[in-house]
Amino acid sequence: MLKDILVIVDGGKAAERRIEAAAVLAEVNEAHLVGLHVASAAEEMPWIEGYATEMVIRYATERAETDRAKARDLFERQVAGRAITSEWREASGLADRTVALHGRYADLIVLGQTEPDAAPFGAAPGLAEHVPLSSGRPCLIVPYAGRFPTLGRRVLVAWDGGREAARAVNDAMPLLRRAERVTIVTIGDRLQGGGSAAQGANALAAHLTRHGIVAEARNDGGGTITVPDLLLSLAADLSSDLLVMGAYGHSRLRELIMGGVTKAILDHMTLPVLMSH
Repeated sequence: MLKDILVIVDGGKAAERRIEAAAVLAEVNEAHLVGLHVASAAEEMPWIEGYATEMVIRYATERAETDRAKARDLFERQVAGRAITSEWREASGLADRTVALHGRYADLIVLGQTEPDAAPFGAAPGLAEHVPLSSGRPCLIVPYAGRFPTLGRRVLVAWDGGREAARAVNDAMPLLRRAERVTIVTIGDRLQGGGSAAQGANALAAHLTRHGIVAEARNDGGGTITVPDLLLSLAADLSSDLLVMGAYGHSRLRELIMGGVTKAILDHMTLPVLMSH
């Protein structure tokens, strides 16, 4: 069950949609919603230490305060009038570590996709890349572009038979049980670690059926299209409003250097994605 949801709130342009998604999930699941704003003091920014003038530090501090005030206003406006309990938290420090720490006391962490043009001292970059690895909790990542009036009605599950994918499916159970349609997709002929991809999709569908979840299993041969492009294309074809997948089946360093499915999805996502590691 989802009873504690943590949403990361900043003053960025996409924060309102992220809070809205978290608030809707809290309403549907009768969960407590926590809005967390993490401020990085100028003195904690490594590029400032030893180089910045007092004026630059003062500017950074003022911008951070503006961002904090805007973030709290966005959160309070989104939760007002909703049938949920909520609370506002403020913390300071390195954003990824602070979010992971608070996230360990929640059932789900709601993050935003990194905005390419985020203002300095505002939205912390890279949380979607770091927090799924360090928090030990499932993370729902909401794209910075687009609106998402529904979330979790039509779910696409990316299944490769790996540990991370298994963790993601288990973490997504509260959402899958409420879904109107669940589609499991495997790509290629073989699963990670061996075994037939088609048989693996059918086995997962049977497992979900025993949990009262009706799921369709399908296999795609892949071909010339990359796995991330195929997943996003299929999600669009099925009008999916949630993608469930494992995060970083290979090491994060390898994905950063060589590229990988997780990194590509985080860069080009077009719908909310629930990731677990």
